[in-house]
Amino acid sequence: MRLSILFAALLVLAACSKNDAIGAKELSDAFSFDPELTATDGSAVTKATFQGRRSIVYFGFANCPDVCPTAIARLTAALDILNDKPAYDAYFITVDPERDTVEALKGYLAFDDRLTGVSGDPEKVRALLDAMHVYAKREELPESAIGYTMAHSSLFYVIDDAGAPTYAITDALTPDQLAETLRALAK
Repeated sequence: MRLSILFAALLVLAACSKNDAIGAKELSDAFSFDPELTATDGSAVTKATFQGRRSIVYFGFANCPDVCPTAIARLTAALDILNDKPAYDAYFITVDPERDTVEALKGYLAFDDRLTGVSGDPEKVRALLDAMHVYAKREELPESAIGYTMAHSSLFYVIDDAGAPTYAITDALTPDQLAETLRALAK
């Protein structure tokens, strides 16, 4: 567990050489992205979904009290700054498919129609998390009304127009920095 967190920390601390993108690290071939899930509009989400247009993906969960809402707020503000130049599709893929149904994500992300929520079969979500080296672990909260939370890594992943994961970006960037990074990685 701690090795996964350390790996994620090292991943985001390393600088990316492409255009001096802030907080980004190029991903190796050890990362693969081949989802078999469902979007909030009911459509299938597969590798083909991501082909033909760059995407930014965030893995989180709707019951997250602070990390996910903060990251998503930074992402939507960065998308505002980019104003679709360059264009990125934005996805929120759950790490908690047992609670985050497609309907639950539709409500959670209703504030911004540029964000597509993605959920599905827990085994298929786990397979994608493992293939992308996303740390996500259920932690029981026996004295809480919510029952459990999800400890998880918090990074933005850039998926290129061929549907391949290419960069991980720290979630700690300001919206301006995130927009600058996305612009630099699109060149």
